[in-house]
Amino acid sequence: MKPIPAFDDYLNRLGLNGGYHLLVHSSYRRIRSAFPSLRIDGIIASLQSKITTDGSIIMPAFSYCFKRRSGGYNIFDRERTPTKTGAVSEVFRTSVQVVRTSSPTHSFSLWGKITDEIDADYSPESPLGDGSVLEWLSNRSDAFVLLLGVDFSSMSFCHYMENRAPVPWSNFSPWNYLGIEPIGVSIQGEQPLREIPGCAKSFVNFESHLRETGRITNFRTENLTSLLVPVSLLMETGLPFFRDNYSRLLCDEHTCPTCDSRRVVFLSNH
Repeated sequence: MKPIPAFDDYLNRLGLNGGYHLLVHSSYRRIRSAFPSLRIDGIIASLQSKITTDGSIIMPAFSYCFKRRSGGYNIFDRERTPTKTGAVSEVFRTSVQVVRTSSPTHSFSLWGKITDEIDADYSPESPLGDGSVLEWLSNRSDAFVLLLGVDFSSMSFCHYMENRAPVPWSNFSPWNYLGIEPIGVSIQGEQPLREIPGCAKSFVNFESHLRETGRITNFRTENLTSLLVPVSLLMETGLPFFRDNYSRLLCDEHTCPTCDSRRVVFLSNH
C-alpha cells in the first residue's frame, strides 16, 4: 500500500528522517481517531517510506510464552504465535521483508538495516537486556523511540535501562505469585532466562521527569499526541534516574501485586 499523504505529513512534522533506527510503539485506536481512513498497512507503508532501508523499523512482538509451575501455558511458534502488543505490531509482524526474532517471551519484528545483523534465530537469554535487540539499538547513532498515541508505560526500552542501571530487582522474577518461571517455551524447546521484565506502568514517572526538566515535549496535532525520543537522551538521563530513583518505578503500594513483590524484597529495609 502507498503512504497516506496526511499521515506522511504528520511524520514529517514529527521529525522522522531516512536512516533512523526506530523502535515504534503505537495505539491504532488513537491513530484512527486522528486519521479515520488510515489502515494499518498505510501506517507501515508511511513509516517504511520515511525511514528507508538505510534505517531500521523495530516493533515489539511479545507473546509472553513462559513456563508455569502448574496448569497450561502457551508454546511459542515464531511464524504463527500472534503478538500481544497491539494491532499495528501484529500486522507488521506478517508484513513483507519483516523478520521476527525467536524469543519465546519477548520477540521483536524487524525491518531494514537491522536485519543485516540480527536474524530470525535471535533469542538472547536476556530478552530485553544484554545482547538483546534493545542493546543493538542503544549502540546505534540516529536511534529513536517513536510513541504514536501512547506514553512511557508502553516503552520497552525502559526495561533495558532497568537492566543496565541496574535497578535492585533486575534479576528478580516479579511473577512468582502467578506460578511463572524464568523459562521461555517454544516449539524448539525451553530456554532459561536471566530476568523477567515486570510492570511498566510507573515508567510514566520517568516521562514526567523528562518533561519537567524540559528534555522532551509532546507533538500534538490532528488529535494525536506523539513523541520522538532519541535513544541517546534516554540513556543519558535514564540510567542515573533509574539508579537513584528506582522506588519511583513501582506502582503505589497495594495497587499492583507485581510491584508489591519487588517492594517487599528490596524496599522493606530502606
